[in-house]
Amino acid sequence: MVKPEFFDDPDIADLSLAARLFFIGLWTQADREGRLVDDMRRLKARIFPFDDINVEALAGELHGKHMIRRYRAGEGHGYIWIRNF
Repeated sequence: MVKPEFFDDPDIADLSLAARLFFIGLWTQADREGRLVDDMRRLKARIFPFDDINVEALAGELHGKHMIRRYRAGEGHGYIWIRNF
């Protein structure tokens, strides 16, 4: 559930509109710990199936603003962790 405080959060306000929507979309893909597989092709298909949007750039924006953390674990598989999930 998106809480009303989301919309007046200064950290969120610094993001582009598409990054805000992508951030919310990531919540729907994450496990209970806020983790998900870093697969931009799949995330594009699930979050923006009908839009011409560069989700790699959006993930970079979120990572740069410390909203998510992208990392590799195990056999080099990429993951995303959503901060404050």
